[in-house]
Amino acid sequence: MKKRKILALIITLGLLGVIFHKINWADMVHTFKDFDFKHLWLIVPLYVSTLYIRGIRWKSLLLNDPKYNSLHLGEVFTVGSMLNSFLPARAGDMYRAYYLGTVKGESKMKVFGSIILERIFDGICVFFILLAAVLLYCKQQWILNLAYGVGALFIGSLAGSYVVYKFRHKFQKFAHALSFLEGFCALDSLKYMSIAAFTSAVIWGIECYVAYLIINSFGLGLGFAAGLFVISLISFSTMIPSTSVFLGPYQYAYILALGIFHIDKSTALAVSTVHQAILMLMLTVIGGYYLLKFNISVKEIKA
Repeated sequence: MKKRKILALIITLGLLGVIFHKINWADMVHTFKDFDFKHLWLIVPLYVSTLYIRGIRWKSLLLNDPKYNSLHLGEVFTVGSMLNSFLPARAGDMYRAYYLGTVKGESKMKVFGSIILERIFDGICVFFILLAAVLLYCKQQWILNLAYGVGALFIGSLAGSYVVYKFRHKFQKFAHALSFLEGFCALDSLKYMSIAAFTSAVIWGIECYVAYLIINSFGLGLGFAAGLFVISLISFSTMIPSTSVFLGPYQYAYILALGIFHIDKSTALAVSTVHQAILMLMLTVIGGYYLLKFNISVKEIKA
């Protein structure tokens, strides 16, 4: 764990060095002043809605089991996402499996398996978002190669998961592995896979639209493709080890995304700061409320 923290710190400091190298502070401050708050009335409810749609998707991945409530699953997801932002190694996802398994008397490994399947759906959606942005707007080879690589990773993961799940009887001797694979039970149901695919598309479509609204709240006049590039690249950036709140990778990904549209680094950094601040504020307030509601201590989460 200590080595991971050191690596995260090195990556964060390195990227921050690149980001702030020859930054135009006057332009960045001026960009902050250009932000128009009029879109917040739409941004806030749209983003919050994705948290609860994720609860609907999670329930479909659990085969619509009546012991689970979509609203409660959305609440648990929100807490997990908040913790992922502040704790290393995707600890929020492990919290979700631990908490839900405990309160529902379910196998924690099975719940964790459903979370991994959920993440695969997310990866596939982000792949299609990036591919659409590249093909419709910018066919630069490096970003096209990135899209194909991500697609191969996540679509391959889904195919591999299905094969392993179908042969799960081979793991009878390994109780934890068998329980984990039970979390992929939705792979056997066309109905629930279709619901998961549809809700995933809705979630990520809203995320892209929110990004588009935030970007154009600065009067940059960019098209919807900007939202596609921003969401796909910052989603990939969260996979990079970093310190709390994805500091470093998030901003650098944003700069790369808007750089495609010839937006200078100072302006992109200001936009990324506002975007991240808005989302983190909402996630922290809502997630913090549910954390208190569930009566879970930070000490217990760390344990």
